[in-house]
Amino acid sequence: MRQHHGVDTNPAEPTVADDDRHDVDPDVDVDALVTASSWFAVRSRRVGDEYVTTAADEVVMVALDADGDVLLAEEPSPAFGGRTLVLPGGQTEHGVDDVEQANRELEEEVGLRADRVVALGELRPWSKYLAVRTYVFLGRDLRPSVRQGDEVHTIGVVRVPLDGFEAMIADGRLLDARVVAALYLARSFVAAERA
Repeated sequence: MRQHHGVDTNPAEPTVADDDRHDVDPDVDVDALVTASSWFAVRSRRVGDEYVTTAADEVVMVALDADGDVLLAEEPSPAFGGRTLVLPGGQTEHGVDDVEQANRELEEEVGLRADRVVALGELRPWSKYLAVRTYVFLGRDLRPSVRQGDEVHTIGVVRVPLDGFEAMIADGRLLDARVVAALYLARSFVAAERA
């Protein structure tokens, strides 16, 4: 098991049968493993108090082009079916700087690299039940740079105006809360620079 930003992570934890989790003493502050996969694990302090842990925290890049558009990745959504708009990003990797990891994900998913990157902040997508941190970066001065990724599906690219993304929220095309929060962070940062 390794530590990353203060969170224990281990993608290869064994799965525990449902029957085993009921043996947890509700008065003991112990995190029992309920089930795990290569992407996440479900733990419980007591029955009814489950939460999801992940293999690692993640980085996302708000890639802002010279025209003021953000490049979003359009990918399949296993959870809801169909396709969804997300920011280029992925899990953090031990020994890889978060800025470099965010740029690698941008190269893999969109075919661009940001020469100027600023950290915008940390999000906790579902902080009550999901023990994952999303580190948000703003990338500008984009240039072509392709890196072979590990995706097994086709990724589309959709340009969204940073000054008008709310229309996509209103019409249901932009639903990912991390993306919405990151776009607000980016727009606030850019507006402060202009002031």
